[in-house]
Amino acid sequence: MQARINLMFAILLCSGLLSEEYSAADDTTVIVANSNSSDDEAPGEAPLPARESEADHPWTIVEKTPPFENSRESVKPEQLDSPRSLMWSLGRTLNTYREILEEEGRTYESQPRLRWIQSRIAQCFDLSDVGPQFQSDVATDAAVYLREIMRRIPMSAWETIPDSNEIEKMADDERITRYRFDYVPIELMVLTEGERAGEWVITVETRETAQAAYEHVKNITPIAGVGELYRRHFFEPGWMIPSTWINNLPPWTGHEIFDQALWQWGVTLISLSILSGTVLLLLVLLRNKCARPLTITGRILHLLFLILVGTISAAFIDFLQFHVFLSGGVLEFFIFFCSGLMSLSFVLGLLTLGVLIAEIVIASPKINPRSLDAALIRVAARTISILLAALVFFQILSQLGFSPATLLAGAGVTGLAVALAAQDTLKNFFASIILLMERPFREGERIRIGDDMGTVETIGLRSTSIRTRSGNVVSLPNEIVAHGRIENISRRPHIRNEFTIGLVYSTTTSQIQRAIEIIRNILDEKTKAPGNFKPFVFFTRFDDSSLAIECTYWQSTTDFFESQQIAQSVNLAILEQFNEAGLEFAYPTMTIVKEPDTSPESEEDH
Repeated sequence: MQARINLMFAILLCSGLLSEEYSAADDTTVIVANSNSSDDEAPGEAPLPARESEADHPWTIVEKTPPFENSRESVKPEQLDSPRSLMWSLGRTLNTYREILEEEGRTYESQPRLRWIQSRIAQCFDLSDVGPQFQSDVATDAAVYLREIMRRIPMSAWETIPDSNEIEKMADDERITRYRFDYVPIELMVLTEGERAGEWVITVETRETAQAAYEHVKNITPIAGVGELYRRHFFEPGWMIPSTWINNLPPWTGHEIFDQALWQWGVTLISLSILSGTVLLLLVLLRNKCARPLTITGRILHLLFLILVGTISAAFIDFLQFHVFLSGGVLEFFIFFCSGLMSLSFVLGLLTLGVLIAEIVIASPKINPRSLDAALIRVAARTISILLAALVFFQILSQLGFSPATLLAGAGVTGLAVALAAQDTLKNFFASIILLMERPFREGERIRIGDDMGTVETIGLRSTSIRTRSGNVVSLPNEIVAHGRIENISRRPHIRNEFTIGLVYSTTTSQIQRAIEIIRNILDEKTKAPGNFKPFVFFTRFDDSSLAIECTYWQSTTDFFESQQIAQSVNLAILEQFNEAGLEFAYPTMTIVKEPDTSPESEEDH
């Protein structure tokens, strides 16, 4: 009697889990399976069916049917054309899954078959809201929960569940599109869109409430089914972890925290600590090995490190998913975390690969590392690597269940804000394209932009860097560079020098002429004027403290340091010959003349 009361209570709880969704369903499109009624009735529920024995329970019948010899035949589209074929295919596939786990376990040889069967189980569910990375695990977890529920609660006979022939005979306006079982929280629906249109699947609501429904009935003794699947599926390790190790652990390691056994938590945390320590150690070694700026060898080491981190993240996901067999939200958390780390590593790896390829190409003898062609190669390689990195990023997002189309559509909603925020970046990007096409300067050339003058270090996608004489690096946004006044000092055909010599006012006319002659002779001797650019030396003006002689001369060299050496030799020669000729340089002076006092008081004193 007590067992009967517990069974009724469990059925009421399970039925209530989907009551909100089912109460709103259209009566013309939902059929509820009826069972043979008894005298007992639950308030507000259909008559409670008589307790079925293990021999005639529908789930026992399907599980006693020999499993598929070829797991690829377990679920096919033609076997999902009605509620009956869907449930029968699910039962047969789960039974095959159980048989392999019981007879072979999760060995290296059985792993491909088990994964294939899990993908077949996923065909029985509506997984439109689940990313491809999670679909097989989510569907298999839900299927195992539903199996445990159906083993504990009386079900309708297979003959009462509609098949494809019965559905075809229904009128178009009465043809069912949903089917709900009595007492068991399972609802089926037919897909109307996409490649699988016309197939029957288990609804999203049923899948999401499967675990909660199982929690309500797990203490009820099963009345049907063959063998143990729940513990084998959720708590048996994969082939990389010997099952004998887990079986020999103390019983308390099987206690569950967040639906995971303690041994699963232990293996996860230990392996995570080992992998994290390895990655940190490699990172420290890499930073000590590679000095800045990075050479080609350093970039190769960085690329290998990023590939290693991404590979370790992917391997850790596989280890947790198919060997530790975490499940539910815990598995999703670790998959999201490791997938984020993996995507970051691969994205940075692609960006590094683009720079590495550009540097290898530029290192060839045919390309000048400071030419604008080299800058164009760098920009092109970085642009292509950014595009490839974006494709990889969106592909990983799609595997996790995020639709790139949805993300792009969402960007359209906030397009104005994004455009306003990114307008400077876009301006700088297009300005860099203009600079590379017009080529007003190249790396290694000395330029002046506004108040900034220096040697061009890099021409990037966003900014141009120049190094000043003081050694500082100034980064100028490409928009300012492209629209500003650019003076390319390195491209001048010659260098012009100007200076003024001031002589004291006591200098005679002949001395001034002598000074002009000395300067002209020195300039003719020390400088090599390009073409017809002869030195200009003229007595031009009277300054406040000197007689000014202006001098202008040109140098054929364009090298700044060579021009400074020539200017130094000219100045030394002028100083030496002026001293020999007795010519005196003027410097700012002030002469104060005191006039005699002619006031009457001063005359009386005299």
